[in-house]
Amino acid sequence: MKLTWYKTAALVLEEDGYRLAVDPFVAMTPIGVSDEERYHSDRAAALRDVDAVLVTHGHFDHIYDIPSLYQDKAVDIYATLTPCASLKAHGVSREKLNLIAPGDMLSLGPFDVKAYQGRHCQYDFGVAKQTVLKKSTAMNLNALLRLWKLNKAYPENGETLFYDIRVGGRHIQLMGSMGTDDNTFYPAGADLLILPFQGTGNPAKTVAPIVAALRPRRILLDHYDDAFPPLSSQIRTEDFIVRMNGKGILTGAMEDSKAYEI
Repeated sequence: MKLTWYKTAALVLEEDGYRLAVDPFVAMTPIGVSDEERYHSDRAAALRDVDAVLVTHGHFDHIYDIPSLYQDKAVDIYATLTPCASLKAHGVSREKLNLIAPGDMLSLGPFDVKAYQGRHCQYDFGVAKQTVLKKSTAMNLNALLRLWKLNKAYPENGETLFYDIRVGGRHIQLMGSMGTDDNTFYPAGADLLILPFQGTGNPAKTVAPIVAALRPRRILLDHYDDAFPPLSSQIRTEDFIVRMNGKGILTGAMEDSKAYEI
């Protein structure tokens, strides 16, 4: 299987010519880049050229671009109630939307996918402090206001999903945010855990119990980048990677648009 990351939580998984996108969102960098420019980028073209779309949750940085990316393309989009409602309100036809819930099993080409209840990370003082103290925040208040409005317009509503994926004899787990549900049992020992690494003041501390419980053989980090400044930040991953590798868990931060063979 081939896996490619396109910043934020945007991924494309490919096996036997079938392409599955997850949370397709085109990074809003540099600050002030227009939607029209973003949608004519190579990154947008790669995210558009897929057979189906999985949504982990309804925040704007996971679904905002879906209506524009797929307006002229027949593609099945799988999401829970709140993101489905948001996408329908922003012009996505009912025919493209497939309502799913925790416990559902999906067969998408060669991919067998089970949806589990996840949990969105809880923003804390550390994140607020990082955002407020950044020089780019004071210099781009209009951009910050726009992002704040988008965040309010695209609620998560407690519907974050955790996907367990089986393909070609491999076991992959994909988290929609940096949290798991206390009342859900997740399979352990996956070949790969795709782990968002942003959302709290100390991501390494936040994910430590998650990694201990899931016991993956390998970890690839996403969502650690500054994809929608000034609300987002570039998160340092080096210390966490060294620590995980020292524990025998092969770990790395994915590189933009680089294809990984899993």
